[in-house]
Amino acid sequence: MTIKQEQMKTKKAIVIGAGVSGLSAALELKRKGFDVTVIEKAPRAGGVIGTFSDRGFKAESGSNSVMLQSQKSLDFLGELGLKEKIELSNPVAKRRFFVRYGKVRAVPMSPVSLIFTRLFTFWGKIRLFFEPFVSKTPADEDPSVAQFTIRRMGKDLLDYAMNPFMAGVYGGNPEKLSIKHAFPPFWNLEQKYGSIIKGAMKARKEKMAAGNFFKPMMISFKGGMQTLTDSMASLLGDSLKTSTKILSVDVNNGGWEVSWGNDTEDSCEYYDALVIAIPSPNFKDLPLSGSLACSLAPLENIQYAPVATYTMGFKKSDVKHKLDGFGVLTPEKENLNILGSLFISSVFSERAPDGYIALTNYIGGMRRPNDAYLPQEKMRELVMGALKKLLGIEAEPVFEKMWSWKHAIAQYNVGYQDYLDIIDKVENEYPNIALIGAYRGGVGVSSCLESGVAAADKIASKLSE
Repeated sequence: MTIKQEQMKTKKAIVIGAGVSGLSAALELKRKGFDVTVIEKAPRAGGVIGTFSDRGFKAESGSNSVMLQSQKSLDFLGELGLKEKIELSNPVAKRRFFVRYGKVRAVPMSPVSLIFTRLFTFWGKIRLFFEPFVSKTPADEDPSVAQFTIRRMGKDLLDYAMNPFMAGVYGGNPEKLSIKHAFPPFWNLEQKYGSIIKGAMKARKEKMAAGNFFKPMMISFKGGMQTLTDSMASLLGDSLKTSTKILSVDVNNGGWEVSWGNDTEDSCEYYDALVIAIPSPNFKDLPLSGSLACSLAPLENIQYAPVATYTMGFKKSDVKHKLDGFGVLTPEKENLNILGSLFISSVFSERAPDGYIALTNYIGGMRRPNDAYLPQEKMRELVMGALKKLLGIEAEPVFEKMWSWKHAIAQYNVGYQDYLDIIDKVENEYPNIALIGAYRGGVGVSSCLESGVAAADKIASKLSE
């Protein structure tokens, strides 16, 4: 084959895993001219994302929303033909609630509301005002979220702000999560400006002055979150193989020889690029070549929080709380049995029929991991106890749907850089491989979309050199 013929040959890529990360990488590779094959062992694409509808209620198996952080992510959704299907969250979603003294309390969003809130004690508020005068953490340190928060803002803010917030994002333990990796915005503000409070104000002014200020927006999709993954899957067409197993993965002549099969077809082909887009604990289930399997083995130890999502529907008249916000998160010190409850029918339309409301409750996490596996009868009892106390709900639900996920959320714990270094080493040592998923670059849907696209761009660039 001549050089010109080699340049004209269509490059082939195989993506293992059809969650959000894998789907976005596959579509970006396809857009760049690759012949793409996507292998998914489950009967459908989407991973933990799925939407269940019944009698006017909608329940999400995983994420309920996407927090878009960049114009790039919004443009990507537009390229997928999803622009008209995007649903912006209700403005009421800007209001958040935490719990203190057994009561649901609004999170203060202004200096005035901070002064009068009962979420923090008098001394907790005084301590917060000293944050701009606290010295900067040495750049080579890796403090936990708890250590960082106590040093900069005090223990009251840790217990009744950062603790419930980390439960909502990671289902995680602030004593173990790394501030640098689990919540980089705070770390970066401190490192660049020496203060979170002063840094937030300065960063906002700098972005607006530069004209590149993108206001984050929370969205879902008409029909629910599965609209996103179904649309992505449909664009891949026959390139997506569901209910399919990987039989072998071998390094071969600067590329990859991969065998796969299902009930109707099987294949053994050479691919120029390989994208692995599954949870890291599942690497052990892939039939990888010996050297690659050994290189990836340490990543199987990344900790994941088990979480159950339990959506319940009630008559609106049976709920005492106004549900005038995004939802409520619970501090560990309040000894409640749920991580939080999302007021999903207040945030997005058509989540409950007229006269009814829907709540999506989160159970388990690193706080109470075994609770994520409770049978539905016990789970209902646990959740209803919390909802009665927090929202004044006495009546039984008229709608219920529950999912339990063993590997729900990757935990970016202290020392996480060691795992990221292993990932970088693997991608440098092996030809045209990309490792993507919620264990790298962020656990949110938006982060997974962006990391998938970035991985595809990187592979395309390497192969064009």
